[in-house]
Amino acid sequence: MLGLKQNKKGFTLIELIVVIAIVGVLAAVAVPSYIAYIDKSRAAADSYTLGELNEATRVYYAEAPSPNPFELSSSTNATLMQALVGKGFFTEAPVPKQADVAFTWDFNSKVWLLSADTASAHVLTVPETTLGSGGHAGYLLNYSGTDTQILIPNKIGNVSVTTLYQNAFANKGLTSVTFPADSSITHIHARAFDKNNLTEITLPSSLKYLDYGAFWNNNNLTKVTIGSGVTLQGQVFQNNDKFNAAYAAGGAGTYIYTSGQWVKQ
Repeated sequence: MLGLKQNKKGFTLIELIVVIAIVGVLAAVAVPSYIAYIDKSRAAADSYTLGELNEATRVYYAEAPSPNPFELSSSTNATLMQALVGKGFFTEAPVPKQADVAFTWDFNSKVWLLSADTASAHVLTVPETTLGSGGHAGYLLNYSGTDTQILIPNKIGNVSVTTLYQNAFANKGLTSVTFPADSSITHIHARAFDKNNLTEITLPSSLKYLDYGAFWNNNNLTKVTIGSGVTLQGQVFQNNDKFNAAYAAGGAGTYIYTSGQWVKQ
């Protein structure tokens, strides 16, 4: 009896190339989505921890310790964290899940903030900035540096920075802007940070005026922390005035842009 002839033909080179190409396309689609999911999870975890820090600190204040380290400007963030650990609010000092951010105590607004880690931020200096003089003393007119993670100090050279002028940081590819707790900035002019890649901003508690289009065209800017009593001169964020309405209703705090709306945390 004749046996059946078996077909032992394997994959051709073209078939293997097609399979590899398909796998590559799937990976190109899946990996960024996975990374974005992880980033959102870490951001959510940090927001939750930030809430716990502020709640624990409120309870700490209620116990009226004397001296209160949260009122001493010489206290570091590490010292304040250990004060909360010592009282049993945490077993160890909380550490952000996101990279290049830190939990920072703001002595002016008396809240914990989640801001860019100033250790990794570039501090602006005189050669890369243009400063005003005369009637524009204290104005930062232009940034010509190449660093994309920057810290705007209280002073540049011997000049106290009080105002960021229009277009001063426009189209510089910035991914992070940080202000120190002792910032003296009271006014950010129109389009000062237009056309950058900021995803969040913690405005200085000294700020009083924020002008039209100051943060336009930062298309992924979805988190803003702002102090009290800031005058918003027209549309500031995301090319609409919905932030203005949310801020008028909610006051100082952190706002998240979601589903076309600004919502206070």
